[in-house]
Amino acid sequence: MIPGCWYKCHANEREVILILDIRAKIKAAIGVGLIGGALLLSYEVFYWFTHVYESNASVQTDFTNISAQVDGKIAEILVEAGDEVKEGQLLITLVQDDIKLNIASLKTDLALEVANQASLGTEKEAYEEELGSKLETQREKIQALKQEHQAIQERLVLAHNNLRRVTVLFNKKLAPETTLSAEQDKILVLRGTASLFAGRIAVAKKMLGQFIAARRHLDVLDTKIKISRVKQEQIKDLIKKQELSLSYRHIASPIDGMVGTIRRFKGEYIEDGVDILMLHNPKFYWIEANIDESQIRHVAVGQEVLINLNAYPFRDFYGQVRRIGNITTTEIGDGGRAGGAGRLGGWVERVPVRISLDNPPPNLTPGMGADVNVRIYENIKLW
Repeated sequence: MIPGCWYKCHANEREVILILDIRAKIKAAIGVGLIGGALLLSYEVFYWFTHVYESNASVQTDFTNISAQVDGKIAEILVEAGDEVKEGQLLITLVQDDIKLNIASLKTDLALEVANQASLGTEKEAYEEELGSKLETQREKIQALKQEHQAIQERLVLAHNNLRRVTVLFNKKLAPETTLSAEQDKILVLRGTASLFAGRIAVAKKMLGQFIAARRHLDVLDTKIKISRVKQEQIKDLIKKQELSLSYRHIASPIDGMVGTIRRFKGEYIEDGVDILMLHNPKFYWIEANIDESQIRHVAVGQEVLINLNAYPFRDFYGQVRRIGNITTTEIGDGGRAGGAGRLGGWVERVPVRISLDNPPPNLTPGMGADVNVRIYENIKLW
């Protein structure tokens, strides 16, 4: 055999063997692929009946938006994003100089009104004391006049008796005419004196009536004192109102939480209800998953859920189904989370499901992605 021909024949034989070997490997690979595909399909079918898996899930928490109850300019923001705060901790102050001036002015008005009431009270006490003294003096004067008038009346009775006795004696020529005239004059004088005292008593009584009528001034003073008290209460109410308005300019945290986003800053003028910053509770998280409508029938409250957080890919977390929504994400209008492709293709609706997160890890942030695996094989009937 020619050496060149021998070499060429052996080369062709090696190529044939190589080609056959490649074909065998390809067939083996195809066989393995078919077997793997069959296994994968079997697994998917099994998984379909035993699990509800959803990668469209995210970490959620309750957000508290902090806003002012009154219009005003921000004086200070006392926290920064990421700060942990306690319930009642002061977060924001608004400019409050005008309120403080109003309170100071109202307190001055209150002090003046208190002084006015004290002055009226002193005036009333002095007037009441003076009037009481006058009334007592006038009553004593009237009593004295009455006693003197009574004495004159008694003397007048005696004078009339003497006149009758003297008249009898005069008629019997036993008494002179001068004696009779003297007795008659005495009666006239006593009558005049009695009339004078009666007039004095009438004048004194009239004066007493005037003093009694003057007591009405005490009623006027009482009314003024009551009005002063009402004014004081009004001023106190205005002070309370201003103090309440002042408290609205000190904005405190309603919860123990963490500062998320600060939207307004020092010097900005804000209206009531405008969000200034946002808080959330860093210890309270849950997972919200949008479950395919074709799988939602397998999900029940209380089921155990395996959770995989994108931020912690090598750790497993657990939770439970806490709430199943009664409206789809499309109806909610949840933006990019509304609806999507199902397991078998085509457009499907999704239902939001809230899942608790046991022992959440540190540095967790709302909005982080997660996968959930709801184990439902215990609840599935295959017949």
